[in-house]
Amino acid sequence: MKKASLIGLCLFTLLSLLLSACNFGIINENGDSASAAQTMVAISATQTALAEAQAGSEPDTDVVEETEEVIEETEAPVEVTHDITPGSLPYLEKQFFDTDSSTNAGNGYVTRGDDFVANLFERPFTESEMVYRPDVDITKAEIAADSTFYYVTITLSGENPNGGLEAAYGVEIDEDRDGRGDLLVTVDRPTSSEWDIAGVGVYRDSNNDVGGTSIMRPDTAYSGDGYDEVVFSTAVLDDPDAAWAKMNTGSSPSVTLAFKKSLSSVTNFVWGVWAADSLLDPTLIDLNDNFTEADAGSPYQAHSTYPLKALNLVDNTCRETFRFDATTEIMGLCYIPEQPTEEPGSITGVAFDDTGVEGDLSSENNGHREAGEPLTVYSVTVSLHESSCANPIIASTNAKSFTFSNLPAGQYCVNISPSGSMTTASSQTVTVPAGGSVYIEFGYYVVQ
Repeated sequence: MKKASLIGLCLFTLLSLLLSACNFGIINENGDSASAAQTMVAISATQTALAEAQAGSEPDTDVVEETEEVIEETEAPVEVTHDITPGSLPYLEKQFFDTDSSTNAGNGYVTRGDDFVANLFERPFTESEMVYRPDVDITKAEIAADSTFYYVTITLSGENPNGGLEAAYGVEIDEDRDGRGDLLVTVDRPTSSEWDIAGVGVYRDSNNDVGGTSIMRPDTAYSGDGYDEVVFSTAVLDDPDAAWAKMNTGSSPSVTLAFKKSLSSVTNFVWGVWAADSLLDPTLIDLNDNFTEADAGSPYQAHSTYPLKALNLVDNTCRETFRFDATTEIMGLCYIPEQPTEEPGSITGVAFDDTGVEGDLSSENNGHREAGEPLTVYSVTVSLHESSCANPIIASTNAKSFTFSNLPAGQYCVNISPSGSMTTASSQTVTVPAGGSVYIEFGYYVVQ
């Protein structure tokens, strides 16, 4: 209809212009060429409008097109059903403290707690400007357990300046105590003071490449993928009760992660905790394998790479044991176990002539030294060996009454030569206890 109306309007305009042109020509007998030209331009414009109207793109509104209404269907949220929820925190089994950087926060640097080479970070500051973030500064870590869950609580120096806890928090589990993390449990920006699974993730290193070739030391050509397997998240709910988190705000805010014992293959392990604004990425751990020291920057004012660069707003702790005592050094452990010191032992002995006791024929050449039996008349060499006399000599003497002292506990073999015409074995294997002494005799046959 619009098209038809436009055509009609154009025709009416054209007719009016023609009549005007004719009338003008009658009145202006001198033939005003300018007015005539204007009239022709108007006619031309009208013709153009007609052509455009005939070729116009608007459909005739008299023709009603039926359009199918498309209704977008939205998926209804999946309701998660939980069978078991973590309870109140059980009794505390272990706790340890981390560097509190708030005491020097106004200066924009730290005085201790950071060691890039050892994958230990104390960096609760922003990049370049070194603005302190108390919700990224770990001050204490605690662990407890009940029959179903492990509970790890991370205490922070304070809330975010805008309120709440605006970072990610996690616990790393080293199951085989080799310095490589095996399980990582995290929560991103928790907001609930009740147990919740929102933002919680559990990750596992399926190909054992966390830490690279040099465990907990920088690898310049690292190409691993860190914690590559997602075990639990709001999108992976094979077990919707596997892991939870809750927060407690206030002057000493904290985050507690609860995760099922069944997620770990062991019941005693090494553990440490993390806090980070954006760097608690499972694929980036260990961090010192994925950034150079120059790229990372330093929180130490005197360091050549100060201030912080790529590795900023991140704090982690050294590691502690859970339900076992370390007797050997473990990479990343908060302390180096003291090695037990053992008192040295000794071996004493004699080489004697087995003459026997006068009047007692049974004591002659019986392999035991009775009172009065003299040291041997032979010149002898007595040698000491570790474990077996087939091993190299570690000490020797020509004394017929001898002592080997300052010996660590263990097995030794003592050999004597010459070895002919003896009433005892020429090689004797003994076990020396810590701080103890062992006595041996070498008897030589005597012809009566």
